[in-house]
Amino acid sequence: MKTLTQIGIKTGTDKALYHEFTEHYDKIFSKYSSPRILEIGVYNFSSISMYLEYFKNPYIVGMDIEDKSQYLNNKWKFIKGDQTKIQDLHKCIENEDLFDIIIDDGGHTMKQQQITFGYLINYVKPGGIYILEDLHTSFNSNYIESDCEFTSYEMLNKIKNKEKYFSNYISKNDQFTIINKIKNVNIICKNLNNLTDSVTSIIKLKK
Repeated sequence: MKTLTQIGIKTGTDKALYHEFTEHYDKIFSKYSSPRILEIGVYNFSSISMYLEYFKNPYIVGMDIEDKSQYLNNKWKFIKGDQTKIQDLHKCIENEDLFDIIIDDGGHTMKQQQITFGYLINYVKPGGIYILEDLHTSFNSNYIESDCEFTSYEMLNKIKNKEKYFSNYISKNDQFTIINKIKNVNIICKNLNNLTDSVTSIIKLKK
C-alpha cells in the first residue's frame, strides 16, 4: 500500500511536495478506512484527490471561496462559500453527521482560521481530529488583521495551556466549550528553527 506522501506527490499537493505535512498525517490517517472528511480550501483538487485514493471509501466535503465545480464527481461534495461567514460554514455541516477529520487549508489569515476553528470544531466526532494548517502565516503580517488579538499560533498554544481566553473571533462561551472538548494539541514544524515556513497542527478531541 502506498503512503499518503507517495500518493500526495502523485496528485501534486503541496502537503506532500513541499510542506511534508503528509509524513505526520499518515500516522493518523492510516487508522481510518472510510472516514468522513471536511476540508476547507479545495485549490486545485490535489489534496482531495489524494484522500480519494488513500482511503478505501471516504465521504468528503470540500469548501472553497472560488467555484471548483470543474473538479466535481460523484465521489465528493462541493460547497462554495466564505470561511469567515458562519452561514457559509453552516452549509458544510447542514444535514451532515459529525466528521472524523476536519482540515482547514483555506485562506490562512488569522480571522479566517479562528472563525472557522471556533465553529467547525463542534462538528468533529469525539476522538476525531481537527487539522489547522499553515500556521506559519501567524508570523507574516500580511495575514494578521489589525483587530487580531492573538495569532492562530498563539491561540493553539493558549489552548494547550488551558488558558480560557484565546481569540477575539470566538465567543467566550464557545471558548470554554472548546477547551473542555480538546484532548491535546500537537504543533508540527518542518524546521524547528524557522516558524515562518511549513507549520501545521493536529488537534485531537476527547472521546
